Amino acid sequence: MAALMGQSGAGKTTLMDVIAGYKTGGKITGDILIHGAPKEDNLWQRISGYAEQNDILNPYLSVLETLEFTTKCRLPPETDHDEVMSQVISLMHLEAYVNTVVGREKDGEGLPKHARKRVTIANELVTQPRILFLDEPTSGLGCNAAALVIGAVRRSTDALGLITLATIHQPSRKMFESFDDLLLLAKGGRVCWSGPMGVGSDAIFSHFGGIPGALPPLDSCNPADYVLDVVNKVGGDVAVPYYAKSVRSEEVMTDIRADIQIATEGVIGDGPEALPTSAEHTRTLFTEYGLLIKRHILCEWRNPSYSFMRMIFCFGASLFLGILFNGISNNIQGAVFSIAAIFFLVFVLVIPMQAAVIPLIEDRAVLYRETMGGMYSRLSYGFGQLAANIPFHIINTFLMFIAIYFLVGFRMEGNYVGYFLFMLFLSNWVVMSMGQLFALVTPNEESANGLAGLSIILSVCLMGFLITASSMPKGWIWAYWTNLFHYILQGLVTNQISGQSYHIDVGGIIDEALKNGNDNGNATGPSALVFGNDVVPDGTNIASQAANFMALALAAGAGAANNTSFNLTALSDLINCLVTNDCLVEPVTDNFVACTIFNLPDGAWIPKTPVCKDSFQQVTKNIDIMAVTECFLGGDDENSTSVYTDDPNVANGVPVDYTPSNYKALSNSSQIELVTCLVRAILPEDVQRGIKALLKLFQTLFDLVMTVIDVIDNGLSIPGDLILYYFGWAVFRDGEFVAPFKW
Repeated sequence: MAALMGQSGAGKTTLMDVIAGYKTGGKITGDILIHGAPKEDNLWQRISGYAEQNDILNPYLSVLETLEFTTKCRLPPETDHDEVMSQVISLMHLEAYVNTVVGREKDGEGLPKHARKRVTIANELVTQPRILFLDEPTSGLGCNAAALVIGAVRRSTDALGLITLATIHQPSRKMFESFDDLLLLAKGGRVCWSGPMGVGSDAIFSHFGGIPGALPPLDSCNPADYVLDVVNKVGGDVAVPYYAKSVRSEEVMTDIRADIQIATEGVIGDGPEALPTSAEHTRTLFTEYGLLIKRHILCEWRNPSYSFMRMIFCFGASLFLGILFNGISNNIQGAVFSIAAIFFLVFVLVIPMQAAVIPLIEDRAVLYRETMGGMYSRLSYGFGQLAANIPFHIINTFLMFIAIYFLVGFRMEGNYVGYFLFMLFLSNWVVMSMGQLFALVTPNEESANGLAGLSIILSVCLMGFLITASSMPKGWIWAYWTNLFHYILQGLVTNQISGQSYHIDVGGIIDEALKNGNDNGNATGPSALVFGNDVVPDGTNIASQAANFMALALAAGAGAANNTSFNLTALSDLINCLVTNDCLVEPVTDNFVACTIFNLPDGAWIPKTPVCKDSFQQVTKNIDIMAVTECFLGGDDENSTSVYTDDPNVANGVPVDYTPSNYKALSNSSQIELVTCLVRAILPEDVQRGIKALLKLFQTLFDLVMTVIDVIDNGLSIPGDLILYYFGWAVFRDGEFVAPFKW
């Protein structure tokens, strides 16, 4: 049992850390031999133990559970673990604390300081090391408590046949003389003494008393204080050369040369027992997982301020949201409330994310110590944490579900309820894992919480709700696609509103022009158009012309063409011609007639010839020509003398005496009725088929995505998939909106 002492800054702890293999940075020179053979890291972990100055223990395990976990991780299964633990507990005098939970030292919980120190040492002794390193084992202890610790170390060293090296600072004489050897360092890591202290410390008294300038020791002096006083007084430049010329230094060098000779000849030392090989302590990956999962679950169970309080907070926040958005209705406000409730529910997941930081930061020191000791890998620790959290995530998911789902009034079908539960469970699990990741990659709790807060702010801004994907700057779109919260919100919102219809009560704000053209009873009802991709009808652009034509089609209602006579290809050519030649810009009625029937010469920009007449006639080629002719027989002109002819070769259904003057003489409403009638003549009898065909034609011809929303009872019925399309969570396919991104 050797004491490692020295002047302040002499490198005591550094030397021990290098020998023990706990310090690998910087430049390390020299050789470490084990029984004359070079040190191997795997073997070294098996035969050495290192008790750090700080008592790094899991605060939620009892003393027995702490030792049991270490033995299962470090000892082979054929070893009698109970016998090993009983022996160590007896040697360290820990019988009174076996079932005591370690507790948080900073909060004054659990074990007293001296018992905590002995548990730290016992945790290394149960691994059955051959060499034990102790860094300041009496640090922070009073005289009596320090004596208890050193006495326990002395008993264990003798009983277990250990080589013990301990750094120690200002020990009492009784504690100092518990050691057999002394390694004393001067500043710069230079050796002032290495060897036995002798009976009553007579060897070191004799050596240091003979240094020039040193006072002789008093009979009652403390040997530890005396040797340090001598070195401080005469300085290292005197004490180090004096030792180098001593007989003891020559004996040490002789021993070192003998060990080097043994290593050179490849002869392993003749110790009483063969050294263990690195294969004797192997464990399977599943064994590590099992041990870590069990410990993590036990720790969470004994830490209610972490595990149960986060559930209470999540339940309370979810209940508040449920009350706030209670009883959503099947209107547009209900759709907005549904999205808002889910949006804020995603915020609630921040609670377990932030809560995961604190315990993992506290446990990180234990993780470093145990992985350095070869107890398990960091990968096993991470997967163990993930698996151990599953039971608590399940409970938290059901509590949040019960608190919000029924109060808000989400969909009650089994598949929607199941999806909500599954997605909420995955969200709890993944988001909390993000918090644990932040705790592992940052240096302290403040940095971890700061990083988590920053990631939350960015995630919320770029999740596709406050700013849609189409409105984001191009340089930030990557953040949308890599945003975890985007997929959580998209999935939960799609689950709720996809396939639903939501009503807007617009009352008197509906434009009167939208209601015109329905007096004949054939119209589908007032309707509105909604364009995708942020398209806005304006002036003569394609969207404006499409809106004008769709308004005519909606006002026309059921068409005159049956399934046989309806020619979709001809209709496509006609629409392409009308839009290309600006035939659907205001005034729509004049331009439509001028492009398809006859020239209206009194308009400066109206086409001089009916540029789309051939396309119009091609559409009406196979239909009953009476449907076209009847359009010209109506009107409110009392002086009309129109004559009808059933000859299809005469003006293609236009009465022979019908001229542009007759058209101009009509009132505005009659002109609208005439054009609406002409449009009705080229549309199919099936209203829905006609509208869907027109939507698909505009998308095919002009890449224009739009949908028709029926105005029913002074309101708009909006499909939920259209709302999803606005946020980028649905697509326009085959004339309708679909939301394939639920998963």
